[in-house]
Amino acid sequence: MNTGGTDPIEKLLWIDLPEDIDLDMGVFRLNPAVPLPIEPEDGETIDIENVTWDKIVAACLLVLANEPSHIHAAYYREFLTALRPELTEELLEASQGCIADGDWSSAEDVLLALRGFAPESAAAMHAMARYYDLRSKSEASEAFKEAAEAAYSELLSDHIAPAEAWFDAGEFRYRCGDFRRSLETLEYYLDIAEDGENVSEARRMVSLCRDQGQADDLYMAAYTALNEGRLEEGTELAREFRDGKPGGWPGWFLLGWALRLSERWEEARIAFEGAVHRGCAEGSLFNELAMCLRALGDYESSAKALEQALRRDPENIKILSNMAVLQLERGNEAEALRWLNTALTMDPDDPVCKSLMERIEDKE
Repeated sequence: MNTGGTDPIEKLLWIDLPEDIDLDMGVFRLNPAVPLPIEPEDGETIDIENVTWDKIVAACLLVLANEPSHIHAAYYREFLTALRPELTEELLEASQGCIADGDWSSAEDVLLALRGFAPESAAAMHAMARYYDLRSKSEASEAFKEAAEAAYSELLSDHIAPAEAWFDAGEFRYRCGDFRRSLETLEYYLDIAEDGENVSEARRMVSLCRDQGQADDLYMAAYTALNEGRLEEGTELAREFRDGKPGGWPGWFLLGWALRLSERWEEARIAFEGAVHRGCAEGSLFNELAMCLRALGDYESSAKALEQALRRDPENIKILSNMAVLQLERGNEAEALRWLNTALTMDPDDPVCKSLMERIEDKE
């Protein structure tokens, strides 16, 4: 996913070990025939006397992140393991810190270094998959969804993954609407997992997919049609599914979504409220309901629905941007700016939020 145009390895310098250096590191012996990389700062002249092991470690990780099949990759991995036995844990902790701070770019750099350093590590694979998963959730990006699916597929392919990776993959696939694969993934998770919070959530999603029909052919056909913009066909299929399973909320939610896409606001509102009455408490439902209520001019109820959505999914960019749109329509530009600034802190490149911000700034 790193799309920078310049190869980071090109800026590295390669140093030969001095003749008087002690080659013996205990569990590892330095090979003087293998040059070690060092990353110079802009305009810096490398003085061998000032080269530190930390700088060499950072440069070795840069090599492994960007060229994991480098001719000396295996040597650098052994060298780093000897020098920093806890390096995997250090990199995992560093990546989590970056994610917590919203520094997605640095988190990706750290995780690519971790994957290059420990390519067979299930923990490293899981961390990378979770990174793309969280990024796709934050930014609603198809590219990150594809990267997350590829990472989860690689992790799960040899059944080396921990149980929680199966849960994360199943939850991700459910959120993306891949209900059949989600069902398969979560059922395997339930076979291997011990009791816990995620077990209860997995059982809930499995029940929705299997017992309430989200993995059924009719539901999937409606869902696919709506995603592909075939609204009339998707609405008919959604209505047929809802009528066949009126007691569960998935059909009401699906029909509400179909009607909202067609801007049939009042009908969509009724369908979404039908889903609420049948036990649906998804953040996405309240976000959809809020859009309908806003379009119908019921700003107070729309705000309450968005508050419900945010309680369930406080970092969802779509919900935050919809709150900003609502405040703009109510004439509260200062409040709209507050919501947009919150959203742009999470994703500075979100096109909807940037467009809304420009709209406000153009009026000033």
